[in-house]
Amino acid sequence: MTLDELLLEWSYRSERGYPSLDNPSDVLLLETILEQLDLPVDEIINNLDEITGLSPGKFRQDANFGPFKGESRIEILVRKLQKDEPLTLIDGSTITVANKEDVIVALRGEFKNAIELIGTDGRKTTTSKLKKTTEFGGKDAVSTDEKTPTVDTDTKESLVILMYNVLKEGGDLKPFTPEDYANNFKIINNSTSKFQDIDDGIKAKINTLFELIGKTKKPLRKARAVLNNPYSIAKEIMETYPNARFNRGDIFDDIRTIAKVITRLPADKWNPGDIYLVNSEVTLPTDTDTIVPLNSLFVNNWGDTDAPLVSISLKEEKYQPGRAKSYLDKFGGKTTFNMGKEEMDFTKEELIEGMRTYRNQVRAAISGKGYKIQEVGDGWNSYPDNDKRIKEKYGAYKLLDYLLSNDNDASLLGLFSYGLSIDQDLRANPTFFKLIGRDKGTQAKKVKYPAGVNTTMAPEEAIIIEDKVSNGNIKITGIIIKTDGSEFNEREETTKTLRGSGKGQVQIT
Repeated sequence: MTLDELLLEWSYRSERGYPSLDNPSDVLLLETILEQLDLPVDEIINNLDEITGLSPGKFRQDANFGPFKGESRIEILVRKLQKDEPLTLIDGSTITVANKEDVIVALRGEFKNAIELIGTDGRKTTTSKLKKTTEFGGKDAVSTDEKTPTVDTDTKESLVILMYNVLKEGGDLKPFTPEDYANNFKIINNSTSKFQDIDDGIKAKINTLFELIGKTKKPLRKARAVLNNPYSIAKEIMETYPNARFNRGDIFDDIRTIAKVITRLPADKWNPGDIYLVNSEVTLPTDTDTIVPLNSLFVNNWGDTDAPLVSISLKEEKYQPGRAKSYLDKFGGKTTFNMGKEEMDFTKEELIEGMRTYRNQVRAAISGKGYKIQEVGDGWNSYPDNDKRIKEKYGAYKLLDYLLSNDNDASLLGLFSYGLSIDQDLRANPTFFKLIGRDKGTQAKKVKYPAGVNTTMAPEEAIIIEDKVSNGNIKITGIIIKTDGSEFNEREETTKTLRGSGKGQVQIT
């Protein structure tokens, strides 16, 4: 079962036709489905919980894990607001709240909707965008299964820094094979600088991980992969930058905050770097009217030290491409691509006729742009029997038609590029380097994304649209060419799924 199929099954079996982690019966249903599929129940539910944010319903519950277990999440947040502590959002950024008095009043009232948060930097968000961190009851970052340990993103990224620090110190680390596993841990444990540039909170998580898997006599492949991926990346960095320092703290956060204000893009879409290498002292630009001074802080070629920072995006060998769900936010009027009330009242026959129309418009639009289309799946000449699925698929085709229309600035190319952290419209990114680790600890793969990288659709390749009668979504696959107009020219295949909610909203996954 794919993730799409799992979510679809969960939706259809839920009481309201769409699941919610705030609903105990929906959570129980998901646990049942996962158990039937012999999948790690706690790990998956926790991961879902972590990325969905703290809804009003979750805030009314007590923290179920962590240092404040049993305490009201509302009071935990009030305490953090009173101390002017930064709050972590689900996109990984932080916000220090300026309108804290208003927020505290709202929290202690009978709030049913998310509460607006205004940052000291002028950014606006809501309490539903707050991440369920350990303080709010998020579970430990490290699983308790020594055979198949899982760690959170912060820990994975900090493991790269740790491995680098050990190598820099002279530690003769090798790939974490069964033969070298114990000796590697001996080297790590003897290192005096392994936690340099690593936050104390992450240090505790790494110690938990090492306690879990560091003493095993027969490390399994999955346990070794957790260590080999960061090791292979650290080795690649060490060979080119043997005297670097890392920053994921104040400099990292300050730069991302400024960039977000200038570009009005999510910080990870301006620059998806997870860590910055620091070559020299960083002086933040005073000119915040343009992104150019900020982008000039980053080197343009791997190995260069003519700028203070090197931006590195860290990926595991079997990583998933970035999501592009926020792409549509750039275009405001969601009524244009969401289903309106009139459409929600369409009969089955009207929905099917509408789908036929959209399909023909999609075919014509792709052909008109000079591209080929490959129709895959049994849904092109058939339609779902389930009314809800018909509405979902109608919404998906309406969104695809919107992306292909010449009447707005949205585009399929823009969507594909955005999912790869390339904004095709602004082309505002600095140069960054994607380092892809290896499960066996062999040399990491390095991919350069030049500043202002441009993208085009590969003209000779067909755009693949998969439509299966068994679900309410359509999958779009295309090959884009990334270029900076000189030596950089790289092809990348990317897939996005368009899905209607059955309630009128459409989504990109």
